[in-house]
Amino acid sequence: MSGIAVALDLRGGLRASAAVGVMLGAMRYRALDGVASASRGEVAMGIARLIVTPQEAVESQPLASPRTGCMLVADARLDARRELMALLGVPPSQDPSDAELVLLAYEEWGLEAFPKLLGDFAVVIWDPRERRLLCARDTSGQRQLFYALHDGVFYAASEIHPIIRASDIPVEPNEDRIRNFLSPMEMFTNEKQYADTFYKGVHSVEAGGVVVVMSSGVRGERYWELGGVREIRYRREEEYAEHLWEVFSRCVGDRLRCVGPVGVLLSGGLDSSSIACTAQALATRGELPAFPGIRGFTSLFEGMSCDEREFVEVIRDTCGVPVDFVRSDSYAGRLDLAPTGFRESPNMSISEPRNQLFGRITRAGVRLLLSGQVGDSIVYGSHLVFDSLLRKGQWREMLFRMRTYRRLSQDSWRNILVLHTLLPLLPLRLHRRLLAVHVRRQYLRRWDRFLPTWIHPVIRDDLVSRSLDRSLQLTATRLFSSPAREEERRLLYPPEVLRFPSPWPVEQSLPYADRRLHEYLLGVPPEVKYRPHPETDEFYAGSKRLLRQAMRGILPEPIRTRTSKTVFADVLPAELASSWRSYEAAFGPGGTPRIAERGYVDPRLFWERLVALRDGRSGTDAVYLMQLVGLETWLRSLEQPRERLTVVQEVAVT
Repeated sequence: MSGIAVALDLRGGLRASAAVGVMLGAMRYRALDGVASASRGEVAMGIARLIVTPQEAVESQPLASPRTGCMLVADARLDARRELMALLGVPPSQDPSDAELVLLAYEEWGLEAFPKLLGDFAVVIWDPRERRLLCARDTSGQRQLFYALHDGVFYAASEIHPIIRASDIPVEPNEDRIRNFLSPMEMFTNEKQYADTFYKGVHSVEAGGVVVVMSSGVRGERYWELGGVREIRYRREEEYAEHLWEVFSRCVGDRLRCVGPVGVLLSGGLDSSSIACTAQALATRGELPAFPGIRGFTSLFEGMSCDEREFVEVIRDTCGVPVDFVRSDSYAGRLDLAPTGFRESPNMSISEPRNQLFGRITRAGVRLLLSGQVGDSIVYGSHLVFDSLLRKGQWREMLFRMRTYRRLSQDSWRNILVLHTLLPLLPLRLHRRLLAVHVRRQYLRRWDRFLPTWIHPVIRDDLVSRSLDRSLQLTATRLFSSPAREEERRLLYPPEVLRFPSPWPVEQSLPYADRRLHEYLLGVPPEVKYRPHPETDEFYAGSKRLLRQAMRGILPEPIRTRTSKTVFADVLPAELASSWRSYEAAFGPGGTPRIAERGYVDPRLFWERLVALRDGRSGTDAVYLMQLVGLETWLRSLEQPRERLTVVQEVAVT
């Protein structure tokens, strides 16, 4: 992931060039292959180069078109290059870079180019013909692009801190974004990408969106949204698995263009293991002639139930994937009483194991790192497939699954029959209206159960109200009557946040975030993805059924047939034990927790709950607790002098 920086002086001055220089200086850890910039009057563009693909090694950004005068800077990796080149009339003998293809596509189709681009990208284009600047991101949000307008200058960059460093934007927390973050609807899901950031006045270009900047103002619009996906019907269940292999193997293969060794974050689970073994299988079959090889990297949790070394060793020994096992010296880092350097958000998790892992990855010369992140969102499956089975007249199977779900969930038969089976059979518009009534009733009856008791009473009503509004918004905009298909869509869009692992110069790539995979799997009948396992009630055992079938003969059987999912419950007690003095100083008697000063928590109740958690009394609010601890560190980081806050802290790892 190269870093891009752009400035446009809307008053027609010459402030842009200096601003781009400052922004590039703030991303020097990305610039393993140097920096370059260009300016043209009121606009300037620059790039901190991190070469990953062979085509990037010979390109020279920022690009300027001799035909139209358009300028472009891009952090991009495109898929389906041959098809795009054919549409553009580019001969197969040529080998343009992905940035060059984006510029050609824009010159050919204008704003209609972006929906035609498959892959991961963040691009900024200056079109002198229209006197407009365009900032666009891919549909899955795999490349970050932030922007701000301040004192007549528009700034855009791959990260937030270069914008703050180059401008006089006040460093203030975005209270509205924090409140949304604290609402129950957001707290128990992976962090999603939104237009607002945690920094007031700094925004993100949305996934599948474009921001248009002209002298008349700044506006954002969507160029792509997931439309209605029609259900795919095959005669044999094996055909779904065969089709999945075709799509998935291409999603993996397209991501293996690299000038050096490719890494994969490897666990013993199905998702990351499928990526590693698919890459090896494609290389063995000769389908990747220039493949530089793949290497696994695994964090060890020695002495804990979540350690997956035995499963990773099966991958290593059976598939021939070399693996680096990385031990962590500590599980600290979520709470920092005196944080140094920039932090993008409160949700940064524990930093020390992450730094140990990425330190090893960079020392191995890896610039491209594949990950199984997002896999659970699209291949996991769901219990709630009763409506789909009823439509197909599969009564016996439907009753079997209903009884199983009833036994495992303790949901009422009324909910199972009405909410999960009959309501989805209604026309979508009517379904939305009736479901909205149900959502309102649930919140009115159970609002007091949504929030921990230690959340301050002053903000409780606001957080519940925000959560209700979000639930009603999702209900009003649902695309599928099927509960299972709609749940998958919501997990995928808006996409999860994918952050650059600053300060480590590594490009992350997620095959499961590929739009082609989403569009196929959302069309697969939901009952094909999950079926209760005959030998255990554990959901994981019957989940990812389609992926398990597709990976037959590719994945080692001990991995493909795993019946239990790794749970990281041991990590939290270890984190508390290693950092308890800091917790006591921040939240204990005499402490001055920032989250209490801002009215988010009752300090006495919050401290009592932390003590109980340390003593082994877990609970459903453990996730909430740790997110508030992360918020405490982030708020403290804002107290740094501006010159320190806008620098990413260098990390020394032995």
